[in-house]
Amino acid sequence: MRLLKVIAKTGCDDVLLTLSEHGELNFGDIAKLMEYRPTATRALKELRDVGLLERRLLEDRSVKYKLTEKGKAISKILKEIKEIEAAFE
Repeated sequence: MRLLKVIAKTGCDDVLLTLSEHGELNFGDIAKLMEYRPTATRALKELRDVGLLERRLLEDRSVKYKLTEKGKAISKILKEIKEIEAAFE
């Protein structure tokens, strides 16, 4: 049940769908796509905690985020839900 609670929080679905679309991104790129920077910080941490994201520290000390296999599977489901939602609007 924890997974569903995390995904339902503000910004988490945006982060998952963005990473699904763009692959690996750094925090700055993700935060630009979200209007409220603390939301991005919280979403990334919570998504990592439930195993949907992988955080990778690069040699230049920058950090990149990408979806795990579990994250890719959830993102696929989220895309399908958004398509169904759009069909009924």
